[in-house]
Amino acid sequence: MFLNDIGQPLILQRGEKYGIFDEHSGALLLSTAAFNDPVLPQNWCKYVVGSEQEILRLFISSFPEKCTSKTLKPNEPTQIVYNETEITITLIPAGKNENGLEARLFYIDNGQAKYLIVDRLSGYLDFLPKAHGSFHIGLSQGIDVLYIDEDLLSETDLNEDLYSLVHLIKPKFIYGLRQGELPKWLLDLRQI
Repeated sequence: MFLNDIGQPLILQRGEKYGIFDEHSGALLLSTAAFNDPVLPQNWCKYVVGSEQEILRLFISSFPEKCTSKTLKPNEPTQIVYNETEITITLIPAGKNENGLEARLFYIDNGQAKYLIVDRLSGYLDFLPKAHGSFHIGLSQGIDVLYIDEDLLSETDLNEDLYSLVHLIKPKFIYGLRQGELPKWLLDLRQI
C-alpha cells in the first residue's frame, strides 16, 4: 500500500482512475497487498518501508523499480522522511494466524493524527500489552482512523477477532484500504 503526504494509506486497484489527490505517491509500506500484483503510482517517491523479511522478499522478487528502503523493527517507532513529509511508523507483530502467516498492524503518527492499519490478525489480542509505549500513548489519546484491508472481511472466521480489536480501540473513523464498502457491524463500532 502507498502512503500519501500525511501517512494515510491506500491500496491502488488495477483499472481504477485516480485523481492527483487520490493517487498516493509517498512511501510504499510493505503489507500483504504489496505482493499481490501491486499497482504503482505514476509519481511515487521510490521509498520502501517494511520489515527486513518483507524488504528482502520484495527485492528478490525482482521489483521493477530502483528505490531507497527503510527497515521497520518490531515494536520500535521508526522515523520516515520523504518529500518533506515526516511520520513515525511502528510495526506491531500480532502473532501468527491459523494459516501460519505473520499477523501485524502498523501504527502511524504524523504529529496531527494517529492511524492504525490492520494488515492481518491472529486469533488473540495478547500482542497489545507487548506493543511499544508510543502505541499505548496513542491508544490513550485515541486512534483517529483505523484502516482495514477489506480482504480480511471475506474471511468469516476473522470477524470476531476484528470485532474484538475494533471494540477495544474505538477509533473515530474506520476506512477500507481499497476504498470499499465496510459492513455495518464494523462501522457501528466507531467512537462518535
